[in-house]
Order: sequence, then structure tokens, then C-alpha cells
Amino acid sequence: MTCYDLRFPDMALALALQGADVLVLPTGWTRGLLKEQQWSTLLAARALDTTCYMIAAGECGNRNIGQSRIIDPLGVTIAAAADRPALIVAEIFRERIDQVREQLPLLQQRRFAPPQLL
Repeated sequence: MTCYDLRFPDMALALALQGADVLVLPTGWTRGLLKEQQWSTLLAARALDTTCYMIAAGECGNRNIGQSRIIDPLGVTIAAAADRPALIVAEIFRERIDQVREQLPLLQQRRFAPPQLL
């Protein structure tokens, strides 16, 4: 996934249904009206939709918001940066993914056909 793909759940879901446990998203999320809030909300939603970790590297600068994040499978931010260059680190655990997917088996309880990537 890259940048704008975050706004569309189908790619993240297709990757999770194909076995992904961690989704990585490099991006240059541009500044604008409520963009930081959108970024935060969409990252949490994609993690929760897929019960995957999200690792999002946000480009910093005059035009971009930065705000790199690592999100756990329940949509909780476990590491975050501000709008300046920074290194963020977090431990991710296979057991956490398994635990979340056991308690919240979204990938198995789907009622619709899996999305097809073009």
C-alpha cells in the first residue's frame, strides 16, 4: 500500500485475506483541513478492519504532516512521531495478532466476497 490507498479499505482487506499480518504504508500525506485527524482515524480503521499491525511512515516537511505511527491490530497507536523527522520503534507480537483475531474474528466472519485488486 502507498499513501492514498489508505482511504480505501479494499486493498488493506485483500492483503489481510491473503495472509498479511503487518501492513506497511509509506506516504506523503499533504497538509490540509483536518488532515491530521483523517490520518489518525484512517490508520486506526485499517488496523481494526484487518486486525493487522499498521506501520505508517509519514514524510515530513512544509507540505506534509509527518506523524509516522505504528498501530496495533485493535487500532491503538503504540508508537508515534510528530511532524518532524524521528525514528519510532515498537515491538510487535504474533501472539497479539492471534489474540485479537480470536476475540474479533472479522476476517472469518465476512459476509461479502473478498475485494479483487486490479
